Amino acid sequence: MIELPATTATCARPLRAPRSRIAALIGVVTLSTAAQAATGDRPTPPATAPAAATTAPATAATPPAAAPAEPANSAAAQHQADIDSARARCTALLKSITAVAIAKDPIEDGDCGTLAPIELVSVGKNPEVALSPPAIVNCDMAVAIHDWMKSDVQPLARKHLGKVVVRLETMSSYSCRNAYGRKMSKLSEHGRANALDIRGFVTASGQTAYVLEGWGMTSSEIRAAAVAAEKEQAARELAAKAEAEARTQALAAASRVTPAANGTKQSAPNPIANAATIVDGLPKSGLTFGTNLPKASGSDLALTQPNKLGGPKKGGPTIIAAAPQAATPPDANSATATSLFLRAVHDTACHRFGTTLGPETNAAHRNHLHIDLAERKLKPICE
Repeated sequence: MIELPATTATCARPLRAPRSRIAALIGVVTLSTAAQAATGDRPTPPATAPAAATTAPATAATPPAAAPAEPANSAAAQHQADIDSARARCTALLKSITAVAIAKDPIEDGDCGTLAPIELVSVGKNPEVALSPPAIVNCDMAVAIHDWMKSDVQPLARKHLGKVVVRLETMSSYSCRNAYGRKMSKLSEHGRANALDIRGFVTASGQTAYVLEGWGMTSSEIRAAAVAAEKEQAARELAAKAEAEARTQALAAASRVTPAANGTKQSAPNPIANAATIVDGLPKSGLTFGTNLPKASGSDLALTQPNKLGGPKKGGPTIIAAAPQAATPPDANSATATSLFLRAVHDTACHRFGTTLGPETNAAHRNHLHIDLAERKLKPICE
């Protein structure tokens, strides 16, 4: 009985303990139950307990809202799609021709460039035509060059040069600039890799057909030469006229009466004594030529109208200078085989390209042919 207080104290202390022990036991039971459910030893516990256990991990695995995935239709994705589409189209075009080409990275320089440029090394086969140096162009231009060389240039080379072309000498392909010589003009087709400047052609035998050396004189050069020849002719005629007038005056002065040394008058000399022709010195009013004179039986006796620029007889003094020969201006018809080839090549290019320029255009194109695929509303430019 004395031990009651102690018992009471002992009993009082466990009154709070069962809560933690029960919670611990519940946790053990819960874990044990989950383990047994996993092994199939016992049926699964009610749905409420597992649901609470699985909800927390799912919430923790959700990515932060501040870092969403990039949209598929973003500007960068669309730009890459455009590049892929351009490259696929270029590949399809190159498969339609025989060419050696190297794909290049997209060229993007302001308004200049193209998404699928290539370095065109050669076109054709038997013969293969090398581009020297290789040209940076787009694939449409590569196809046009291939077809032009095969269908037009090679037949013309066989006709005029006797050999096929094996090398195409280039001067300029891609270049980010405006149209030549125009500071405020629109972008040149060179800036789109859509043009090619050609210096000339080389055949299988090594013969060269360069535009500068082989084209011949242009129309403007021929006109300028003709004008120069006319000026030279006028200058010669003027000099001849002045010389004739000087000699006429000298002859007239010699025929005048001059006082003699002894004071007597000296008679005038015979005016036709030193005449160069049979009509010099005779009164002009009494001479009638042509139909008014009777014809002689012999052709050598007939009198005819003298040439107004006639000259002196052999051994006689020169009174009137002979008419100068007119300078013959150059003629485009006197072209060489190389000139005929280059001009024919230029003409065929006019039917295949949007723009074809050459020496007849201006001085800037005197040494090359320019071809490009610019779209024209009405008709191609051919100069």
